[in-house]
Amino acid sequence: MSFFSNTRIEYWQARQHSAQRRAFEKSNHRHTLSRGDRELPKPKFRYDLLAVNSFSRRRWGEVVSGELSRFFCDGGDGTTHAGDVYFVSLMDITCARSPEEKLTDNELQMMKNRLRFGLRDFAYLGMVEPAYYVNLQQGVRYNGRRCMYWHLHALVWGVSRKELKKRLRKLVRSGHYSAIADGLRATHIRKIKQGRLPRYVAYLLKSPCRGYRLSVRDREDESGRPIIDADGVVLRQFKQGKANLRYCERIAIFHAMKHLHLDKLAVAGGDGASLLKTAKRIALRDDTTTLRSCIPGPIRRKRKRTIMVRR
Repeated sequence: MSFFSNTRIEYWQARQHSAQRRAFEKSNHRHTLSRGDRELPKPKFRYDLLAVNSFSRRRWGEVVSGELSRFFCDGGDGTTHAGDVYFVSLMDITCARSPEEKLTDNELQMMKNRLRFGLRDFAYLGMVEPAYYVNLQQGVRYNGRRCMYWHLHALVWGVSRKELKKRLRKLVRSGHYSAIADGLRATHIRKIKQGRLPRYVAYLLKSPCRGYRLSVRDREDESGRPIIDADGVVLRQFKQGKANLRYCERIAIFHAMKHLHLDKLAVAGGDGASLLKTAKRIALRDDTTTLRSCIPGPIRRKRKRTIMVRR
């Protein structure tokens, strides 16, 4: 099996495509979908790398998998990889937005710069994606009942775990990274074990498939006893739960991401920058000559011969 086959991206994206199609047919919010919206998930747009198109995600996944396989596994299937690679998640409350708010290019660039700040001078390749929080309560750091919490997942290498943790811990203390609520972490680091790199690549490149909910519970010490402040009040903290997206939630995520492209949601630094540059060049190459004449204006990409580029 190839590295890409071991990621199972094709399988997961096939499931997501089916779930999206059912949402388009059965959601109570399906009336919000225009005729153009319903065209975007179709296979003919795979080369446009649309964030809401499962065929685009398969193509993007295959190309990125190929580059990572070549770099870490000498073109192998991912059973082993060279060096230490870490899976890092970075979150900050300033990147939370209302589900109805359309993310502009400038806002997306601002988010990318803020989220990847802690990885500067390191080698990394990552993707920005939203987590949909559907029932925010009083006491969280966002003023609203629902939000798209944009965050970053990245593969990081060429640095020790100790140095990486020290850098991110310092940024959390300074307030650069902040979780959406007390009790949740703003950063997360996990060393990728041998044989599991394809699995983490699949997670890195996945489309949103979970809705997140917060509940409140008492804070406890190591022995399980409630923690009480000086006034005798039991301190509370939030606990996060998740579940498969409901039909209406899929429609909300679709509207929030339908104008975005996978290559623009990607970030990279160090050796990862050349990997991402090559992946973009390959993924945007269309071997067909069919024009995407029915793509809405904001989505359509300019063409020069058979190469898709932006101006």
